[in-house]
This record gives sequence, C-alpha cells and structure tokens, in this order.
Amino acid sequence: MHSINFDQWKDFFTAAVSATSALTGLVFVALSINLSRILSMPGMSARGGETLVLLGGALIMAMMALIPGQPTAVLQIKFGIVGVFVWLFPTLIHIGAGRARHYQKTWQFLLRTALHQLATLQYVVAAFLLSSAPDTAINLLAAGLVTSLSVGLFTAWVLLVEIVR
Repeated sequence: MHSINFDQWKDFFTAAVSATSALTGLVFVALSINLSRILSMPGMSARGGETLVLLGGALIMAMMALIPGQPTAVLQIKFGIVGVFVWLFPTLIHIGAGRARHYQKTWQFLLRTALHQLATLQYVVAAFLLSSAPDTAINLLAAGLVTSLSVGLFTAWVLLVEIVR
C-alpha cells in the first residue's frame, strides 16, 4: 500500500484546521447563547445543526489530511465516511425543511440546497478519486474545504440574523 504525500499542502490544511475550528467554536457559542430563541423558531435548530456539521466536517477532513503516512486506501475510506455524512446530514435537513415549508420563497430553498451540495459533494468525489487521480482528489478536497468555509460563514450569518429578527 502506498500513501499520498500531502507535504506540499501542509500549510493549506493547517490553515484550514485553524479557520474551521475557530469558526465552528464561534458558531457553537452563538448557538448556545441563543438556544432558547433558536428552539422556539421552526427550522432554526436544524439550520444550526447543518452549519455545525458543515464546518465540523471541513475541520475533520483537513485534520485527516494532516495525519502523516496514511495508506491511500485508509484515507480514502475515512474521507468517504466523513464526506457522505457531511453530505447526507444537511441533505436530509433540506428535504425535511422543504416538506415542512420552512422557506418563504422557493429560491431560498434552492440556494441553501445548492450551496451545501456544492460544498459537500466535493468531499465524496475526492474520496472516490483519491486512489486513481490523487492530484485531482486533493484539489477537490481543497476546493471543498474553501467552499465549506464560505458556505459555513454564509449560513452562520443567516442563522444569526434570523435569530435576532
């Protein structure tokens, strides 16, 4: 078994761990402080959960990439498990929120769903390609981390604005 060398990406993944851990912590604190308000609003606890899963998933993916000497097959399984969970959890939340009509406008549902799909499907594809196209997989993983952080910032902002409204 061979392992993929992430040395060229070490600084990027270290920065990703720092950024996602800081933002995840801030969102967690904000949710904790406003918990009673969040629980009283339909769909807000789910939005908070999906934001934490998105950011926490990015954190875990970046941390796993920093573990030295992992066989490619093992890393592929790890990325696949985390990627599928991080994709599936918000997808199920979006389906439930759509059915419960938690959106004022259809475009809000489509935007929220599309952003999460864009961020998280990159992890699943990266895991799938890791052994056959490692350079493409690493680039997809990096793109997924940047997209997850961006979408996480956006969803955290929306969540916090909705709480105060």
